[in-house]
Amino acid sequence: STLDRSSAASDVYKRQQRQYPRTVSMPSTDSVTVKKKGRVGAVSNGVSETNMSEDYLAYGTPTTSTAPWELVVTSTKLKQWTWAGVVVIMAIHIFMALVVRLGYTGAAVTTVDQWSFIGIGIIFSGIWMLGLRPRVRVNKDGVEVRNFLNPQFYPWEIVHGLSFPKNSRTARLELPDFEFVSMWAFQVADGNRVVDAVNNFRLLEDAYLPED
Repeated sequence: STLDRSSAASDVYKRQQRQYPRTVSMPSTDSVTVKKKGRVGAVSNGVSETNMSEDYLAYGTPTTSTAPWELVVTSTKLKQWTWAGVVVIMAIHIFMALVVRLGYTGAAVTTVDQWSFIGIGIIFSGIWMLGLRPRVRVNKDGVEVRNFLNPQFYPWEIVHGLSFPKNSRTARLELPDFEFVSMWAFQVADGNRVVDAVNNFRLLEDAYLPED
């Protein structure tokens, strides 16, 4: 039920027992006060998902890290599904290009028209291949999450941990005020592989997440 899921989300924070810091120490800069504007995106079961890139960037939060990455996570299943989709898309458009001239339709079909079908298939395949992009990287400075578009870096100071809500297909990076970022690289379909990835993430979380 919605109440049970909200209670489960609340338990995540009780287990973490960490309070959102008022200041963030920046490399080679003075500490700054973080004033989150509270821009909220989609809401699911009482927990909001937000893109905080502009909010935190405006106040000097680092947007990348030059330290070596200690954990890199991608989804094998998501890559397999993506490549399978590309094969299906191209097969359909190539088939259409071949059969479009078999029957008389009253309109002249040229070779250019046939190649157009293939070109459209390539465009759709390129969009579909965004499924290869999801990746999560972790080091001593924080967590970089890349889903389908640009990556976003979250320093440990604003990270509350990782959760895998019941019935969710992907993991979440927990942020202050019950906000979160979905991490498509952590797919439940990956089975034992994603279990190992979660355990490795939590080892780094224990090592680098600031204490109260």
